[in-house]
Amino acid sequence: MDPTTLENLIVREIRKAKDISRKDLAERLGIAKSTAGRRIDSMIERGIVAEIGIEDRKEVGRPRRFLALQGEFGGFIGCDFDARNVYIVFIDFAQNTLEQRTIRLSNSPTKNEILSHLRQNIAEIRNNEAGLPIRGIGIGVPGHIQREQRIGLNYAFIDDWRRVDLLEELSLTRDLLHIENNSRAIAIGEYWLGPNAGAKNIVCICARTGISAAVICNGELIAGTHEMAGEIRGWQVATGDRDLPASECIEKVATVRAVTNGASDTDDSWTEFLEGCRESRPAPLELLTRLTEIHGEAAARLVQLLDPEVIFLAGPFTELGELYLSRIRKATALALKGHYFTSPPIKAVTLGEYAGAHGAAALAAAESRSL
Repeated sequence: MDPTTLENLIVREIRKAKDISRKDLAERLGIAKSTAGRRIDSMIERGIVAEIGIEDRKEVGRPRRFLALQGEFGGFIGCDFDARNVYIVFIDFAQNTLEQRTIRLSNSPTKNEILSHLRQNIAEIRNNEAGLPIRGIGIGVPGHIQREQRIGLNYAFIDDWRRVDLLEELSLTRDLLHIENNSRAIAIGEYWLGPNAGAKNIVCICARTGISAAVICNGELIAGTHEMAGEIRGWQVATGDRDLPASECIEKVATVRAVTNGASDTDDSWTEFLEGCRESRPAPLELLTRLTEIHGEAAARLVQLLDPEVIFLAGPFTELGELYLSRIRKATALALKGHYFTSPPIKAVTLGEYAGAHGAAALAAAESRSL
């Protein structure tokens, strides 16, 4: 194994672990302790890794010296967007958050508007006051993508978002830029950075302008043959509404746009919905209950298919906290009744509205080869 590849694997293992030593790294990577030691010594000299403490132990033998990444070695930019907002985070090499930004989009966002915000914010962070070199940039892109080509193929809610070559549009190199579907980016963020970090089987359901799911199975992110795994937006669900067809695709009846009746300016109607739920007004609570029944049914289908350890929910509905979560849990348990499954823990994403941006930054860190 060449030194650069080994060093990138060492960085990846340190990033995944809370307490790790040279011996641990040698065992996990299947290399000699002397080889691990030489690489670590070199990385310490170059400011990539530092020793941060000694194991507290009473047993006979040499205690382990724990290792950590050095934040000052560089930084990563993470971006995530849908048709409502662009989210940006800046983290250092040790994955400490240095900055977070939210950019509210216009009522009917266009491709050029999105790209302009991305260009401007990436340029500003690359010129950060700390002088940290940018080791990678990750973007969570809505809709269909071609990850290897760094292309956003299609997203219905942003005008002209078709076959967008992000390498060309952002004037970035393949080594620097990494993309992923934004729901999968959220799942990556929870896998790498959340309290359930390292869980082998995770499902994330993201309901924003549209709705999709992301799956981590046996520790691996699932993209699928055509990079469309998790595209549940066309699932047929019972509407429970006399004014609608008996069944409809989930994206039309269980998203933010469904709540606001597809209004171009969602702020007022969405805020009114949130306030109505919090104030226990009958109509908004009835709508919330119907929406959570639909989300719970979708969660139950995914449980039956994937048997996850935990389900994370992402998107603006989680702003309602337990008003939303408790109804989802109840609806999921009811949908699973008699189907041999118990519902796993169902939680809001722990990284909040920046979950996708943090996940994109974590992706850039995992994929970076800039040592």
